[in-house]
Amino acid sequence: MSNQPINDNADMTFGEHLDELRKILFRVIGVFVLLFIVMFSIKGIVLDVIFAPIRESFPTNRFFAWLAEVLNSEALHIHPENIELFNNKMAGQFLLHIKSSIVGAFVVAFPYLIWELWLFVKPAIPPHQRRRSIRYVIETPIWFIMGLLFGYYIIAPLAINFLGNYEVSSQINNIIEVSSFMSTVMSVSFAAAIAFQLPLLIRLLATIGLMTSEGMRQYRKIAVVVLLVFAAIITPPDIVSQVLIFIPCYALYEYGIRIAAKIEAQKAKEEAEYQARMQQEQAAIEEATSEAAEEKATEEVTEKTATEEATEKPSDDEQ
Repeated sequence: MSNQPINDNADMTFGEHLDELRKILFRVIGVFVLLFIVMFSIKGIVLDVIFAPIRESFPTNRFFAWLAEVLNSEALHIHPENIELFNNKMAGQFLLHIKSSIVGAFVVAFPYLIWELWLFVKPAIPPHQRRRSIRYVIETPIWFIMGLLFGYYIIAPLAINFLGNYEVSSQINNIIEVSSFMSTVMSVSFAAAIAFQLPLLIRLLATIGLMTSEGMRQYRKIAVVVLLVFAAIITPPDIVSQVLIFIPCYALYEYGIRIAAKIEAQKAKEEAEYQARMQQEQAAIEEATSEAAEEKATEEVTEKTATEEATEKPSDDEQ
């Protein structure tokens, strides 16, 4: 598994770009297959992580149980023990094993995938902008993992508790199909991971001038609608998950306003420094020009004086 840097030559041919892309794909596929084998071999650990939100010992469930006792409010108590899972397909558990291994491999490999993507696009980025660009390579996996953990520890238990215990009639028992449960946990977790990329997107758009803090404040109401639609698209078809995704999305939007304002202030500072530097350079040029003009004028006067003296000297000799 090699992480050889891509040729920085900006004049690479189309064939050379394809060759680099082929090498990257081979490395990515190799890493993913290796991680898939590892995840497949430790199915107990992977599946324990996926099914942990329905256990009473899960940190979120324990926290809400404690909070329910402190506030004497049974409504806050999460009851995962009421959820019963079943499998109704012959190959259901095997497919569950495959799916969980793929998801686990992707999560672990995600930082490496971002790094390989950076290596591929790096030659197209001007050298003076690469230092700023590298922070996206570092922060993208960080925000992704933060969102994944938020979705897993906060959104998933609340969504499971609401959906798993919701009933329209006491005559209907909730027996959840295992693939449905797994899809819910994964979808809300990955939805949060995607939503947590919002600050990076705002920073990128603000950096290139396509988004401003004032514009974001002005279009807050439109942003609310867009974020609600976004939450509805990336979450399971239920209002609870949608709201639970929307809340952090809107919080990140407000945080993005601060990011945009900070970038604008930094740009204004850099512009002011640039203008000051240009004025200093202009003043230096004008001063140098003035000194050169004075020196030239002095030289002309000196030459004129010398010429007059040379002209007057023969006249004196003739007298």
